[in-house]
Amino acid sequence: MLTAEMIKQKAKELGASVCGIGKLDIFENEIPGRDPKMILPNAKCIIGFAFAVPKGLYYTMEQGNQYFTYTSVGVKYIDEEMAEIFLLKLGATIENEGYDACLQKSVPNLRIKGDKETNPEVADTYELIHAEPVAEGKPAPDVIIDFGKAAIACGIGYPGLSGKVLSPKYGPFVRYCFIITDAPLDTDEAMDESLCDMCGKCKEACPGNAITDDGLNTWQCAVYYRGAHKSNPFMKEDFLKDHPEREAILNGEKVFDRESAREIYPHLSFLPKTNWGYAPCICGKKCDMACYKHLKEKGVLAK
Repeated sequence: MLTAEMIKQKAKELGASVCGIGKLDIFENEIPGRDPKMILPNAKCIIGFAFAVPKGLYYTMEQGNQYFTYTSVGVKYIDEEMAEIFLLKLGATIENEGYDACLQKSVPNLRIKGDKETNPEVADTYELIHAEPVAEGKPAPDVIIDFGKAAIACGIGYPGLSGKVLSPKYGPFVRYCFIITDAPLDTDEAMDESLCDMCGKCKEACPGNAITDDGLNTWQCAVYYRGAHKSNPFMKEDFLKDHPEREAILNGEKVFDRESAREIYPHLSFLPKTNWGYAPCICGKKCDMACYKHLKEKGVLAK
């Protein structure tokens, strides 16, 4: 009989840093486009996995030695190769026991209908504005679950002020994926609070002022993630030379929205995109670095 312990042991063998199994209660009042039971109606639980991103990838950006490796190895490889192979293998383990395994990896370039946010990590995102339900009572495709809620349910993470899901062990240095299943597994306790104490270190560190007390402006983040700031070592003197708001942009004073962000994207080609369309991180993830150092100093990260 398939057990939670077997799943966790197999997840560890296949390379997951963390595994937790959660109830679906947190999704009870969720909109259909984010409801796991709209993916698997007889689902009994959700299994969450976290993959630690090596700290060295952040340190090399902080030191100004390397930027592209974080994007290619820490983001693109984990999400588009490692997580996919991992999910397929663990999903097969579950289905070989006679249960269903609906694999959930990051969908970086898509947003459900009505979601106006973006993902700073990719070249651009597309809202599924033309998606319509195929029948009454069904959601418009695609159903994309909220990874933050899923991490909370599984007890493996909780979003902080910056919007990043913080792991009790790895802080912000982690990537997530999930499996929705009808296997009757014992579940873990959901997380009831975030490691984030609202210290504002991430807010102070962002070169584009993308984080406020209300959270993250994802379009603002996208512009400065790509390098529209004075600390960008790849910037040439003629960058936005004749732009009337050049100084405001470089100082992080201009507030970007969906339209103005997309307008400036063509000027932000400082490093080549990956073959998966991931945008190079040129802000150095200063928000995550500041957050990790703060959590480390407080001694709240699990050993």
